[in-house]
Amino acid sequence: MNSRSRRFRPATQTDAERDGHRFEWLKPDGWRTGFRALVLELADPDAGARVIGVGRIGPNPVHPGRDLVELEIAPEHRRHGHGTALLHELGKYSNKPLFNKAAPGSERELFLRTLGAVTYLEVPLLRLDVAAERTARWAAAVHEGHDGGARAVPWSDLPREQVIDALTDRYLWQHASWSPTAARDVVRPVVGEEFYEDSSHEHSIAVVRDGQITALADLYRGGADVEDGEGSAGGRGAGLSREGSLEAVDAAAPHARADVALCLAALLEQLRAVGVTSLDLDNHPTDPHTAPLLATLDREEVDPVHLLEIPGGLTAVLRELP
Repeated sequence: MNSRSRRFRPATQTDAERDGHRFEWLKPDGWRTGFRALVLELADPDAGARVIGVGRIGPNPVHPGRDLVELEIAPEHRRHGHGTALLHELGKYSNKPLFNKAAPGSERELFLRTLGAVTYLEVPLLRLDVAAERTARWAAAVHEGHDGGARAVPWSDLPREQVIDALTDRYLWQHASWSPTAARDVVRPVVGEEFYEDSSHEHSIAVVRDGQITALADLYRGGADVEDGEGSAGGRGAGLSREGSLEAVDAAAPHARADVALCLAALLEQLRAVGVTSLDLDNHPTDPHTAPLLATLDREEVDPVHLLEIPGGLTAVLRELP
């Protein structure tokens, strides 16, 4: 393919209106602060220039160590070097490593690997069988073995700001080793306030010890209605599924493991009581308390995704040394 037939330019609103149906997320350049959006045009001697690819690049305010990069090439134009050329063009707007994610073995992952992408974390959803009798016995054993110094309560019983602060604290340490965050005051509106608003306050669980929140289980909004147990099949408990996450607020606290277990037990019992049959937990294999606890339950890994770092900035310079 003659590289001279390619042209990169900022995406426009006209592009979005004309080609938005062809590309999943096509937005005009500058639609978000700090982001660039480009289109890749290919010269066509009969029809003029035609958009065959789109790309965007910009900062992640929560995880500033990497910039997000995303690109999409029309299926009929893939494997001709257009994606590589577009990524190199986007890379001119960043001096950092780049971030993307992909399902293992997918076309996206295979393409990014050719550009030097490496996995910095593999994250599966862990699906728990809420309806299993062993799950009920597991929850009962947690209660029986707990020291009694803490209690599990719904978020709706606690002050909003206390829960938001706890969510923020949890997020900061969870990501410190593999995807460091920005300062706490920058992160709090996103991982504290937004996570709080996106969770069901009546059904998410907090464990409180000596007046402090020590563990949190967030049940995300959406999915089946846990209040009346009615799903799309029209019957109570007909294959209902929910999604959430949990961990300790302070990973080093002496009762962290036991309090996370209590938090999960309370959530599972609540979901089981209203007919939910499965729970997908959006956790990390690096979570020091949740991961070992989940390994003791009936579970399966579903929808794994690789978080990928693509060489950019210093890493790109070092990789391209002769």
